[in-house]
Amino acid sequence: MMRLILLVTVVMSAGLISVYGETEAVKIGYTIRKQEERRIQLLDRSRALQYSIAHFKAPNNLERRLQAQRIELQAPKEWQTLVLPGGRPERPAWVRPPVNPYPLLGRFLIGTAQAEAKES
Repeated sequence: MMRLILLVTVVMSAGLISVYGETEAVKIGYTIRKQEERRIQLLDRSRALQYSIAHFKAPNNLERRLQAQRIELQAPKEWQTLVLPGGRPERPAWVRPPVNPYPLLGRFLIGTAQAEAKES
């Protein structure tokens, strides 16, 4: 009789643990779905805001707004501009990209960033 009670207890415990695991998996699935929906909403909102920013920065829209407010833009006078001698200024060392002393060796060991299509 003791063995039967022990067997029933073990089987019921295993069943409860299994049901608990399934319940937690479903809860996690719901959480993931909610987060995915939120992510999609935020991405849509981001795209809409980027479009709005681009729309507001568009030159023809800026011109229209300036005309509506009766603001006239004029080119700067010669005395208002400053021309620097020489060409493009040299960038500081911390801005320059690092120089690879072994370009072929790196390409041989690491490979290139091109993907190969494989037939299956």
